[in-house]
Amino acid sequence: MRQHEPADHAEPADLDRLADRGWPALEREELGGWTLRAADGVTNRANSVLTCGEVPDVEAAIERAERWYRERGIPAVFQVSPATAPALVAALAAREYREHSQTDILVADRAEVVAAAAADTAAPISTSDTPPPGWLATWWAVDGRGGDAERDIVARILNAGAALYAWAGPAEAPDAVARLALAEDWAGLYAVATLPAARRRGLARALAVALADEAGGRGVRHLWLQVLADNAGAHALYSGLGFRPASQYAYWTAPSG
Repeated sequence: MRQHEPADHAEPADLDRLADRGWPALEREELGGWTLRAADGVTNRANSVLTCGEVPDVEAAIERAERWYRERGIPAVFQVSPATAPALVAALAAREYREHSQTDILVADRAEVVAAAAADTAAPISTSDTPPPGWLATWWAVDGRGGDAERDIVARILNAGAALYAWAGPAEAPDAVARLALAEDWAGLYAVATLPAARRRGLARALAVALADEAGGRGVRHLWLQVLADNAGAHALYSGLGFRPASQYAYWTAPSG
């Protein structure tokens, strides 16, 4: 990706690769221009095929991917975006894969996000290069799926790349948390979560702004995030901070049985 261009100029393939860096799988293998990713089945992104590159034989590549995931005891899942070759979509449909989790990728210029909230009455937010003791517990209470083993895998994913962490409330038991993955002059907003008792206080907005502000000292110029296409509340929140639609993707999962 060329640096110093407006965020709106980001290509879908570039955004796919940034998101891969922001939430890295624990195991990966290159398959032509695709990347096979696995993390014991914890989260779709870390357990799916990144398909923004090309392969010489789509059918053969699908079969190789299916074997790879079968060897790990998890279903084959493909992340499909505008950067994916149409031949793959047709092949997955013919194999009766199920499309789900349609997700929008939004982008913004970092300075615009900070400026958009300049008049806010800011909630007290703390930031750090590492998560405080209660950060993961708060995120897991809101968005976690599974038990201690799955939570440990998420902790390893979080620790696999450079990031900034933000939280509202005491470090031992935050009311709300968020993470900003760092990737040169880009950064991705992940794991925004607010406990039910602390909602409707503007904490998610305050977390995003605090991270955007802190990232300015790390050379970050642009931000990205992913939000489910049908999450109207999240779209309204991020639109108010200057985020704009730039791409989208969905997951295609192999039929069971």
